[in-house]
Amino acid sequence: MLDFSLNSLNTDNPSPLSVIYALTASFILACLISFTFQKTSRHIQAPGHFIQSMILGSIIATIVTIAIGDNIGRGLGMLGIMAIIRFRTNITQARNMIFMFSALGIGIACGVFAFNIAIYGTAFFCIVAFLLILTNFEHFPKKNQSLRIQLSEDIDQFESQVEYIFRSLKINGQLSRIENRINNEQHEIEYNWDIENLSDSDGKTLLQTLNKKFRMNSLRFIMRIEEQII
Repeated sequence: MLDFSLNSLNTDNPSPLSVIYALTASFILACLISFTFQKTSRHIQAPGHFIQSMILGSIIATIVTIAIGDNIGRGLGMLGIMAIIRFRTNITQARNMIFMFSALGIGIACGVFAFNIAIYGTAFFCIVAFLLILTNFEHFPKKNQSLRIQLSEDIDQFESQVEYIFRSLKINGQLSRIENRINNEQHEIEYNWDIENLSDSDGKTLLQTLNKKFRMNSLRFIMRIEEQII
């Protein structure tokens, strides 16, 4: 019943009704994938407008695939045009990338009028995504901690003094960046340390110790929780 094959549709010169079918199917199936992503990704951060990008990307993939058809020349020309466009969006989560790729794949399937593959593939993909949240295949959180100190004047042996405090408090820290800049004709120095496995109480102790020992413009302890890649 759902078998819309290439034999019953002209891919070189599709009718307006066929194009409407393809775009509508692409939109509906991409909405299902986006709904699945939203319901199964409670603990994973997505880039801004990611859900809209999946839906619109699926529609664009359908349009491009219909425009190319079986014409090799069109395909090569479209490849050259797409090579000019550079996408700067950084998708840090591998799972987000898979969902985006699935939306584009559904759009391509609808673009070649393989509606049976698009529908069954979307249903299977969404079912597996919902089943995976019931398993132990969850994300592994990783805490990225950093200490940022800003000075208005150079302190003699400042780095070694801070590292001595780290050793006395049994803290593993590594200096990652030193930045010198001029702000309103005032020289500022900013130090950044990467810190490993520091608890909240130890973090407060470290800040209090540094605040008592040095005169600083600003002192910040930053912790970011990200998905660990294993």
